[in-house]
Amino acid sequence: ICTQWWMGMMTMKRSAQVGSLFAIISSCLLLASIVVTTRHAAVITNEDTQLQQNDQSSLRRLVHPQQRIMTGRRLQEQPETNLPPRPAVKLPPPPAVANEVAPSRLNEEQKKQRIKAFLGGIYPHLDDDMLPKYLRDTMPREKLSVMDVWDVDKDIAFFWHIPKASGSTLKNIMNFCFDLKRAENTDGLPSMEFKRNNILNMDTTSPDGLDKSFEYREEIFSSGIDLIVSNYFLAGAALFTERHRGRTFTIMRHPIEIAQSLFHYRKKAKWERTYREDWNQITFKDYANSESYIGNWVVHQLTGTMPWVHLTDEHLEQAKNILKEKVFVGIADQMDETVRQLREYFGWKEKEPFCAFNYLHSNPSNTNPHPLIERGSETWNLLAKKEKYDMALYHFALELFAGQREMIRMVKVYRGGGA
Repeated sequence: ICTQWWMGMMTMKRSAQVGSLFAIISSCLLLASIVVTTRHAAVITNEDTQLQQNDQSSLRRLVHPQQRIMTGRRLQEQPETNLPPRPAVKLPPPPAVANEVAPSRLNEEQKKQRIKAFLGGIYPHLDDDMLPKYLRDTMPREKLSVMDVWDVDKDIAFFWHIPKASGSTLKNIMNFCFDLKRAENTDGLPSMEFKRNNILNMDTTSPDGLDKSFEYREEIFSSGIDLIVSNYFLAGAALFTERHRGRTFTIMRHPIEIAQSLFHYRKKAKWERTYREDWNQITFKDYANSESYIGNWVVHQLTGTMPWVHLTDEHLEQAKNILKEKVFVGIADQMDETVRQLREYFGWKEKEPFCAFNYLHSNPSNTNPHPLIERGSETWNLLAKKEKYDMALYHFALELFAGQREMIRMVKVYRGGGA
């Protein structure tokens, strides 16, 4: 185009050529700038597209766990049913995380390790509704006797332990008040031995421990345990089988209260693998404002998505559906009622009167006193935005909790115990 303009100028009179020359030079420079910018944008778009495709490929491996199970350190293909593909998740540009490598700069092995650390590393078979296949529904979908739906001799309770939500206190109540046996690594290397009262020395809470427990899950279930405890929802669900199904429950707490408690706990809990000594140099407000803050942890765990995945309302609806169909919900602010409901729902028998009450009110475990931020303050409002989906899920859980009284009444009817 510039050549044609130049040839046209040469046919003009000399008096007109000077003005035309400046016009042509300016136009050609502008045109060249547009071409370079367009090509650069195309390169960036292609790189971003490739990054999103790579991340979506990793996510598809996560959200189709029915096709894969982890046996030790091997990944084996396990085609099960012709399930409909889950829609791809549109990913935003990966956020820069303080003191960590941004996801876009991770190689495949590093990304796998990051995913394993966050989600647990093993994944359950899914049913036609994309729900963990070997977790029982909280309520039978058909009006059958409970023995037709729940095998009380083989089903195992699954406590999905959300951090800093009264889990330690509840574990002590289940152990010492209801005499329930569980797996927990308490003494050196994991082993199929009861090292402490009601505690089988197997780890179901860390990714490496889950690998080992998956390998020995039949032996674990045959040991006579009543309960599996894990911080990982999907990885914990992967331990259950068609012969030994899980009946899931959890305790939920307000997300902002969890964030505060976790921050103050992790900076002093030297005995925990999540200990953060560097957090002693910052305030909670600094932490809440940092790019390393991970929000909506509960929704991410239920939907099998990594923190760098941009959550949408569809993820929230998926999390709500899983919670409603598969998880019996307790509330940390209402632990007396929570324990009462769990006792009625699972049919647990208290060894001594008021044992659970005393643990809740006289001997709570792993308490963590800390300063509280004011509701409605700048930091509170910031976290309310960062925890948008977990906040919505928590309020949904409150509704489920309120409606579980009727569910328990129906369970009693199915068991033949009357209303």
